[in-house]
Amino acid sequence: MTPMPASNVPAPGSVALLAAPHRTLFFAGLLSLLAASVWWALHIVARYAGAPLFALVLQPAPLWAHAWLMLFAVLPTMFFGFLFTVFPRWMNGPLVKRNEYAATAALFALGTLLWITGTFVGPLLLLAGCMATGAGLLLGTIALFRVLISAPQVVPHAVVVLTALCVQVVALAGFTFGVAGSNDFALHFAVRTSLWGGLLPVFFAVCHRMIPFFSQSAVEDYVPWRPTWILVAVVTLCYARLLLGTTGTLSLLPWADAALVLLTLTCAVRWTSLRARGNPLLWTLYAGFAWLPVAVLLQLARDSVFVLTGEWTLGRAPVHALGMGFFGGMLVAMVTRVTMGHSGRPLRMDRVTLACFIMLQLGAASRVLSEIVQAPAVVQWFLLASVGLWVAAVAIWVQRVGIIHLAPRVDGKPG
Repeated sequence: MTPMPASNVPAPGSVALLAAPHRTLFFAGLLSLLAASVWWALHIVARYAGAPLFALVLQPAPLWAHAWLMLFAVLPTMFFGFLFTVFPRWMNGPLVKRNEYAATAALFALGTLLWITGTFVGPLLLLAGCMATGAGLLLGTIALFRVLISAPQVVPHAVVVLTALCVQVVALAGFTFGVAGSNDFALHFAVRTSLWGGLLPVFFAVCHRMIPFFSQSAVEDYVPWRPTWILVAVVTLCYARLLLGTTGTLSLLPWADAALVLLTLTCAVRWTSLRARGNPLLWTLYAGFAWLPVAVLLQLARDSVFVLTGEWTLGRAPVHALGMGFFGGMLVAMVTRVTMGHSGRPLRMDRVTLACFIMLQLGAASRVLSEIVQAPAVVQWFLLASVGLWVAAVAIWVQRVGIIHLAPRVDGKPG
């Protein structure tokens, strides 16, 4: 690990929240996650109960408003907190400057606030939210490019991440265009681009790099397995799948899906160690990652049925398995791990945090089932159960993890 240079050590009296990039971005992301989750929960409840009325009058359509918050505000804020920390360590490069990570966090937080307010007020605030978030995304990406250019060595994970961030910029620009012109096609294209070309490559690259690393440090005689070819293959298939969907070559989608299932399932098996059963901080990483092959398998089933019958099935089950199961599970597991390690605390996950993780997994499963079952009453109960479990887990976890970022390290070290 590269030691922290004196120039980045917080001066006496500095706010702990600004002492390190993971603190600033994680805290901003946690608040955005909580706000977005409560906002969406109010809408779902109002959809069935008719109240509160303000939660029913949203613009743009609730589907797009919800997608923007999670894909372009919440998740990028969180993974920038991680990337700003690990990029210099991966390549022995210069640290991200405090003004860069503070401004990135502030812009993403402002974007979330403007967007949520805009869903009730009007399109001008929605566009302002897109602009603020876009500025944060560009600033963060440029900061990581600076680290890459100045680093004495380059790792493939960094290249994959920066490529995906550039795609995310394009996706956000497309979404902004869709909001400005009320263009559902542009909104749909932007969401698919963000999911398959932006977020998934970033998450997979981080998993490929860090799950074997964390496992090796916690499990005796663990042999890390992370060949570059599987990183390149998975990311290439993500982009191939995105290209096939964009060009309308839907008959080839099941083949790309099947290959992704095989590769991601291989990673899940190879990375998992049964000796981690007594270490929830580690096995939650395995459990979170296991959602990825499940999500792609659901997508395979959905695409295959369409090619054979011309009808779409399973609704949004694959998307929620990917978003709530994989992204959400990895978020809780990874952020908890980084927070404990970088605050000087023991590398342990307490029972309350573990309960939050399990509740989140049950919420994801319930949301997926709500897209599969047919009886309207059962759909409603699965959906409401999913919302309740998710919001409860997020609220408790945000409080427990968030407060750590407001206090200095317990071991007295900087950062």
